Amino acid sequence: MGKTDRRRGRIKTPLGATVVSALLLAFASPALAEENEKGGHDGGGFFSKFYPLGDRLPVSRLSDEYIPFQSVDEIPPRLKLLFELGNPFLEIGNLTPGFSLPGGAVWQPRLWVFGTYRSALQSFDPGTTLRTTEWVNRFDLFANLQLTNTEKIVFGIRPLDHNRFGQFSGYNIENRADTSSDWNNEFDSSVRTLFFEGDFGSLMPNLDPEGIRPIDFGFTIGRQPFLFQDGVLLNDTLDAFGIIRNNIRFGGISGMRLAALWAWGDLDRNDTRRDPQPNLFSLNTSIDTWRRTVEADLLYVDDDTANGDAWYFSALSTQTIGNFNTTFRFNSSFAEDADTSSVADGFLIAAEISWTPHHSDDIVYINPFWAIESFTQAGREPIAGGSLAPLGIMFASNNIGNFRSELSNATSEVAGIAMGYQAFFDNFRRNLILEVAARVDTSGDSTGRDDYAVGFQLQQKLKQRYLVQLDGFFSLRDKRDDAFGWRTELLIQF
Repeated sequence: MGKTDRRRGRIKTPLGATVVSALLLAFASPALAEENEKGGHDGGGFFSKFYPLGDRLPVSRLSDEYIPFQSVDEIPPRLKLLFELGNPFLEIGNLTPGFSLPGGAVWQPRLWVFGTYRSALQSFDPGTTLRTTEWVNRFDLFANLQLTNTEKIVFGIRPLDHNRFGQFSGYNIENRADTSSDWNNEFDSSVRTLFFEGDFGSLMPNLDPEGIRPIDFGFTIGRQPFLFQDGVLLNDTLDAFGIIRNNIRFGGISGMRLAALWAWGDLDRNDTRRDPQPNLFSLNTSIDTWRRTVEADLLYVDDDTANGDAWYFSALSTQTIGNFNTTFRFNSSFAEDADTSSVADGFLIAAEISWTPHHSDDIVYINPFWAIESFTQAGREPIAGGSLAPLGIMFASNNIGNFRSELSNATSEVAGIAMGYQAFFDNFRRNLILEVAARVDTSGDSTGRDDYAVGFQLQQKLKQRYLVQLDGFFSLRDKRDDAFGWRTELLIQF
């Protein structure tokens, strides 16, 4: 990976030079696009050789060409799932008639089995402990019993891992805990997903034959993953019952969603430790107006153990400001008792700002954040990234093996930023993310640490089921040795 001059903090690596140079061009300003326009799309402007980085697309208009309707023989063949019983997934042709229930619902059962296999070879040196080099595997397998378009039962397992860092099947080449090389068998038959979801109106259509009564309430019950605030507030798999009402309309809005949730099991607190006796209650709402989308969430965790009860409130607003796509986030946590590693008083304020360069589908993003006191998540799956994961790849976990986030996800008295550029090539078959990120201690304590990282992620699609991903990073860390790592992954969709 090269050497680092720690006296001056300069990155002397090809990776660092490439990423920093690209980002300097990308972040100069969206005004670069105007420079390109003035100089002409075909290289007249100076920056047009570098910006955008991805495929360049001409400005197009609606076509005058008549495209006839395709016959059955002209439609390309679909990819089949692992197993299909009943009406195949996305197949053409007539559907089976099904059967009627007493309430008037017509069920057309079909069973679809599908999955995702991931295999990664990765190595990283955290600077504080021994280097880890490993080959690890993960397989997410699901069975979906689709009864109607709204009613279904979903079952899922992950037989190759135990959902914990270091507990994935594979081979330890170098391990920071055990320098010996050995095979790691982490077979697990635990049920990771099992839930039923539906809609009261669809289950009992005879109660509202004209479709005018407000009985269309969606519901779900069972074990399934939940994401609140894109994972900033909650990112966990829970045993829960939820109910939702969509398309609530009144003056000044185009639509409103209101949901309530009660979870009674499998809650992992902010320290990723499983709570044996949790009760999580939440109210969630989303409102669409003609200018923005606003979301708000109120959660309460009732905990009979020493982890502590807590309240959580979050809000976000997503809108377009000029040529910029923006999201502003506010998240808070309040412990009813003394602060612990599971829950503490704190706030997390973040923004996500992005734009698309002219003549491309590329994305430039700048995501700053500020944590006041100690914000804690309501729930966090053990291998999931923390509250900062949605802000950039340097804060996100790959969710496989021992390879965690390049920069810490802790949100206690810290401010930082993630800035990146995502370029698309070959008709979206390949994409490249270049990112620089930083987190700076704001506590004023002499033990506080400032960390900086630069990294990339390259994804290449192979045929239709396969994807290869390459990652690399280098981080400059205050008062500790620098860290670096790389990984390559093969992903197969079944």
